[in-house]
Amino acid sequence: MKTSHYGPCSLYCGACGATDCGGCQSDRIDKSIEKCKFRRCSKEKGLEFCCFCGEYPCKELHTFMTDKWPHHWTMEPNLTFIKEHGKKAWLEAQERQWSCADCGARIMWYQKECPCGFSLDAWPVPD
Repeated sequence: MKTSHYGPCSLYCGACGATDCGGCQSDRIDKSIEKCKFRRCSKEKGLEFCCFCGEYPCKELHTFMTDKWPHHWTMEPNLTFIKEHGKKAWLEAQERQWSCADCGARIMWYQKECPCGFSLDAWPVPD
């Protein structure tokens, strides 16, 4: 179960399919998150989100936000929303976005069908 629902980059952990991770801000993280420079940098600077950094968007974050993975493309609009409306409103919007419109179950990035059978408009997994 996720105990943390977001990373400082604004990726929504609630839509991540990693089962061995409690979320980017938790103590139980996936191997790939251990090396996350945005997690480390935000902790060093005492920032909850990258959008509150004076260097936002840094070169590394911009490169990450524009790579081949569609879920990374959500970061820039997420960070803009957070800056304008706050974390609480953003988390509420993410909860709605990443729930099945038919049954309300939590859905993940790239998931094509909900367990209830409802077809989801998922991104294709990049090559």
